[in-house]
Amino acid sequence: MSSTSVKTFAHSDPGASALSGTAGSQLAIVKTCLVDGRGAGAVATLVVAAGIATANYAAGHPFAVGSVGLFAGATPVELNGEKRILSVSTTAVTFAAPGVADGAATGSITSKLAAAGWQQLYAGTNLAALKPSVVEATGCVLRIDDTGALNARVRAFEAMTDVSSGVGLTPLESQVAGGLYWPKSSSANATARPWIVIADERGFY
Repeated sequence: MSSTSVKTFAHSDPGASALSGTAGSQLAIVKTCLVDGRGAGAVATLVVAAGIATANYAAGHPFAVGSVGLFAGATPVELNGEKRILSVSTTAVTFAAPGVADGAATGSITSKLAAAGWQQLYAGTNLAALKPSVVEATGCVLRIDDTGALNARVRAFEAMTDVSSGVGLTPLESQVAGGLYWPKSSSANATARPWIVIADERGFY
């Protein structure tokens, strides 16, 4: 397992989505953390000194200490890829750059908050079927129905053919009609609730 495999996300991260008692709020967070990442933008400068790279931004960034950034477009190429963020300020972040010579990187450098590496197989309005992308995982599919206000409904399939159909359903309809419950809020309103996600390419909490 690499040092960036496990990723953490929280409501307190800069620009993080809000979890609330509204349809779609939980699915938006799960998709961002597992599949899409967020906060893609240009890096103004990227400078290495004594094995530490400092990325500077003109208009802020999406990172917190401990989060993982995905950097691209830099020369030397060792500065690209997933990097664990060591420190942050309003307009800058740092990460380890062992073995990279001191100096300013060149290129059209970009970064974003890295996702955990899942894939979305199917989607609908506030619906999604998500699957781990690594071959070591089970291959099963997680279906999330976030059309309700207070709870999302979740269930697993061995395989799916669209966002609502598949085989190997669990739990069975006779066990829990509509699937298990993922609570979002005790009230059907837009009041933000705290949340945290810890994830890798196989699972998440």
